[in-house]
Amino acid sequence: MNLIKELFSRFKEHLNIVPDKENEQKVIENVRHAVDFRGVNLWILIIAVFIASIGLNIDSTPIIIGAMLISPLMGPIIGTGIAVGINDMELMKRSMRNLLTASLFAILAATVYFWISPLNEAQSELLARTSPTFYDVIIAILGGAAGFLALSTTGNHFQVIVGVAISTALLPPLCTVGFGIATGNWLYSLGAFYLFFINSVFIAISTFLSVRLFKFSTKVFADKNHERQVRRSLIVISVVTLLPSVVLTYNIVRKTIYMQNANKFIVQELDFPGTQIIDKEINYNERTIEAVFIGSYIPKMLVQDVEKRLPEYHLAGTRLQILQDGESRDSVMLSSLRGDIMKELYQKSELTSRQQKLQIDSLNEKIATIYRYDTLDSLIFDEAQILFPQIQSIALGYMWERSINIDSIVSYPQAHIISRKKYDENIEKKFIEWLRRRIDAPKIQVQFVYE
Repeated sequence: MNLIKELFSRFKEHLNIVPDKENEQKVIENVRHAVDFRGVNLWILIIAVFIASIGLNIDSTPIIIGAMLISPLMGPIIGTGIAVGINDMELMKRSMRNLLTASLFAILAATVYFWISPLNEAQSELLARTSPTFYDVIIAILGGAAGFLALSTTGNHFQVIVGVAISTALLPPLCTVGFGIATGNWLYSLGAFYLFFINSVFIAISTFLSVRLFKFSTKVFADKNHERQVRRSLIVISVVTLLPSVVLTYNIVRKTIYMQNANKFIVQELDFPGTQIIDKEINYNERTIEAVFIGSYIPKMLVQDVEKRLPEYHLAGTRLQILQDGESRDSVMLSSLRGDIMKELYQKSELTSRQQKLQIDSLNEKIATIYRYDTLDSLIFDEAQILFPQIQSIALGYMWERSINIDSIVSYPQAHIISRKKYDENIEKKFIEWLRRRIDAPKIQVQFVYE
């Protein structure tokens, strides 16, 4: 028994964070300084926004992480949580005002960037910021707690602040809002702002709980009526801010659980022999699961039997729709799919045919070049005898040369001329020039042989 008490005492001692608590006034003063967004802080935020926007634009995770490291957005959010925890209405107003200012400047800077950017495709990193999940809520709560602990305890906890900035990812959603505005995609903007709102609220809530855990001294007013008024105002503001996020988070949790159950149902129940799922769609709002199959025909009775097992996966009220060949709507969908496949195959076949035709044309051109002198036009020989009467024969053909000084084989046309009389150099030059023009071979090499 004593051993258990000893172990429990040591365990409690290791987890006790009160001895590491920083001076309250110093912590609050640091937070007051961090909530302000003017001058340097605002310019750092704008620069971070441009960097994050570039990262989202080119789908680069390292660039986005770099932007989050230098973003100062955490200050006013933590300031809001501390203000609620210590009943400081003035700090609350400053924090929320500066958070609004920072958010507007961030959205404006991102909108300007995406408006002038030639790249307007929504990449995967950007799309990930348009639909928050339950895990984003958990990360926001844990990140807010870690951030406040790092700020309110002694020691150098810079690496903790850096980690919180990366994990909570406050800046990319605001950049995504700017992308949605610049491209006219308001659904992206709403989804991204929804994620930013969820993160901000739950970081502030986590900070508030941490303030209470550390037992920070609350602000005392000389006028008790004024104190009660301030406290009521803080409660109203907190509730008004918290309620939407609670509702939204509840819906996120329900959707996340529904999607997991639906995917589990598809994997475990829609594995029919001789078939394969080529596409699926889970619609949470309409409570439908749609799967497109190819392969053997699935009887309707089998589909109905599988549909009865939906409640076992907590999917009661969900409608299962199996799309396969042989039914009106299914046939249209599969025909469209087959059409797309055939179109792709045709395009590939057409491309292959064009490439083969180019190869054949190239080979024919080479063959024509090689054998163009196989049959010597008698007219050329007759003309040569009129112009150069001493010529007895003309031989034309292609030569291939390989030597020590040349890495590859060199080919060129050559003429072999037999003459009864030796021509002087000027006549040889005239003959070579005539022959080059006559057979259209500027690079031909001519060899004279005299009997």
